[in-house]
Amino acid sequence: MGDKRAVAFPLFFALFLILVTLTGFFQIRIIRNNIERQLTGEAEIIFAHIQREIDINLEYLSLLDRSPAIITPYFFNLLAFDESIIDELDTMITDLMKDPRPGELGGLPFANIVEYNLSGDTIAQKGKGDIPANIVRKLVSGGQSTAIRMPVRKDRALLFGRRIGNRILFVRIDAGELETLRRKVILRDIVDREEKRFNIDAIRIYDAKGALFVGTSEARPGTFVLEQELPSKLLPGFRMQILVSRNLARDTIQRSAIGFILILAVFFVFGAGSIYAFFIMERKYAKRVKEMEREMEVKERLVSLGKLASGMAHEIRNPLNAISLSVQRLKREFVPVEEKKEEYLTFLDIIRKELTRVNGIVEEFLQSTRAQAPFSKEPLRDIIEEVIIIVGEKASSRGIFIENATGTDIHIECQRDRLKQAFYNIIINAIESMHDGGKIAVTVRQKDATVETSIRDSGSGISQEAITRIFEYYYTTKDKGIGLGLPISYMIVKDHGGDIKVTSVAGQGTTFTIVLPRKHAGGPTASKNV
Repeated sequence: MGDKRAVAFPLFFALFLILVTLTGFFQIRIIRNNIERQLTGEAEIIFAHIQREIDINLEYLSLLDRSPAIITPYFFNLLAFDESIIDELDTMITDLMKDPRPGELGGLPFANIVEYNLSGDTIAQKGKGDIPANIVRKLVSGGQSTAIRMPVRKDRALLFGRRIGNRILFVRIDAGELETLRRKVILRDIVDREEKRFNIDAIRIYDAKGALFVGTSEARPGTFVLEQELPSKLLPGFRMQILVSRNLARDTIQRSAIGFILILAVFFVFGAGSIYAFFIMERKYAKRVKEMEREMEVKERLVSLGKLASGMAHEIRNPLNAISLSVQRLKREFVPVEEKKEEYLTFLDIIRKELTRVNGIVEEFLQSTRAQAPFSKEPLRDIIEEVIIIVGEKASSRGIFIENATGTDIHIECQRDRLKQAFYNIIINAIESMHDGGKIAVTVRQKDATVETSIRDSGSGISQEAITRIFEYYYTTKDKGIGLGLPISYMIVKDHGGDIKVTSVAGQGTTFTIVLPRKHAGGPTASKNV
């Protein structure tokens, strides 16, 4: 069941994360499409407005051409446009005449150009050369450096002359060419004005041949472009581009993407943390279940062992007593001749020692099974002090110092003899783990309802594998012993409603922590004055 949960939860979270990712991806696409539609709509509105401005201005220009005698407000605008044309002519001619070589007229984009020397003679000519002599003489005489003749009814051409140094240059702009220039100036004025008004990147207008008529050829990367044909009878075949910045769209999408990524990151961190916490809890739960199963198994074995001990101890003791008495009688009454006496007594001593050892094992069995003994309130320091006195000789012989740091005011409700046996087994185990001297420290810490007794030795330590089996009966890592001391201590502490925890570091020693309740919850406590 645990394995299924461990797989199902990460799988569910992965599916949820994928769903959130796909939802965010499609949401960003929807936002991008909406912004594209918004940009298209904005560009179409601007396009329609500029088209209307172009039609109105060009219609006035056409009306002026048809009725030049009518003076309207637009007539003065037209004069301003012609002034712009003249300024551009002046700039272009000035730049061209900086070239010291006379006769180079290809740099001017006009059909009719004539260059004169200071005598009024023609040096170079492009197209028509019918420049009135009286206008040429004005520049030849040196009375002025610029000559301009605006279009008149008889001659609709614009004449512009410029004297620079020893060169005189005239440009004749016929009616058709002048109309094209006027249109270009009008369109450029509209484009410049509307670009600033609508705060857009650029407006481009292309002629019927696809050449750039008005506008800039440069564009920032990532610009939205709307291109449509200008439905104007005055500009047949012309097309217009509206270039709108994508900065707002890019910022909106970027903010949406960042927000989505942050949400996704939060989900991921939360999910990863949840999975990690889930696995930690699952591991702790499995570990706790395993410990409980092990504790139950150990307890069941110890209970079975206790029942076996209580049933067999008395049966074993009777023959042991009989054998012990027989050995004493043999030693006293049936001594062999002198040459065999020493060997005889040696064998009897071996038998007696083995009987004592077997009797000690039986005593341990009996001591561990006396769970029905009454509980009484006892000073914990006295119990531990009695144990230290019992094991003191053995500890001293090994160069081991035992420190009892238990307070005198700590009392617990316990089965005194059994609890003393539990402490004895643990301290003896600590003594036997140290071969070159050392120290055993016994400390006690009180909590609200429990007392923690720590027995820390400076021995060789216990491996983690051995810790998991240390309370199994008959398990031992020592050359001597049958592995009953610690399991019996464990069962005694459990019978008191407590627990034993073991921590160990290889080469630094082991700590046994015995946690006992201050008051026994299993029944009435025997009265005793302390």
